[in-house]
Amino acid sequence: MKTKAFLTLILCAVASVAMAQSFTVYENGKTHGFNDENVDSIVFSPNKAAASSQEPRKVNARWCSLGTSISWLNENTASYPLTKGYQTRVMEKLAFTKFENKAVNGGTLESAISAVGLADIYTIEHGINDWGHSVPVGTLEDYTKNKKNGTFAAIYRQVIDRIFTRNPKARVILCTPRKAYGFNGYLPDHWYDVKDGIYLEDYAKIIREIAAYESFPVADFFAEAGGQRQLKYLSYDTALHPNDAGMQIMANILIQAFEKILPE
Repeated sequence: MKTKAFLTLILCAVASVAMAQSFTVYENGKTHGFNDENVDSIVFSPNKAAASSQEPRKVNARWCSLGTSISWLNENTASYPLTKGYQTRVMEKLAFTKFENKAVNGGTLESAISAVGLADIYTIEHGINDWGHSVPVGTLEDYTKNKKNGTFAAIYRQVIDRIFTRNPKARVILCTPRKAYGFNGYLPDHWYDVKDGIYLEDYAKIIREIAAYESFPVADFFAEAGGQRQLKYLSYDTALHPNDAGMQIMANILIQAFEKILPE
């Protein structure tokens, strides 16, 4: 049975196809050879090159990234088996006017309070180290009533208040913690294990509750950035810090959250 060849190419590259017994097509620097006995028809498309070669979308806004070592790695890949962090991957698609990485290596959410810079858009990636240090999760009421009782929820209120003190018109994206385990006993053997009476998912749940209360979009790394089966293939250690594949997944998730708040 004859087949159809569907090609995206520049029209000037084709000549005398109908008379040739075989022909070659050059497409985006690649060579495609065909035998006319096996080709029924050729469909030409004027489409441009793939999206991967397009220029990033310009975003007239300053982005401040708050987070743990997972975010901190973006400027420190040279010392680790990484080519680039998730923020750099985001900016290959969304070119912000300015980017500032204020993540703290090994930091819990409390470290973000003093790290808040001046920006238009903030992302907060925290929860995994709070689990590692067994910080009490708290309740939504701890957040809404600003109880300052040392729980994760109460500290989140301090971070958000600090952001809006710096910029009352700020836009904020909350990121749930990426699933993780191990790391030389720092975390349990499975992401779903309990540690000192606390589950990692508890932090993800309270982050979603705070986001719903404040009408913030969520980059749900916990739900979408890999589970127990995949983490060892998406991390360069066991299994806390993302490798290149893991960073790209995080970038894809965050880009979707950005699209919800960026102007057309």
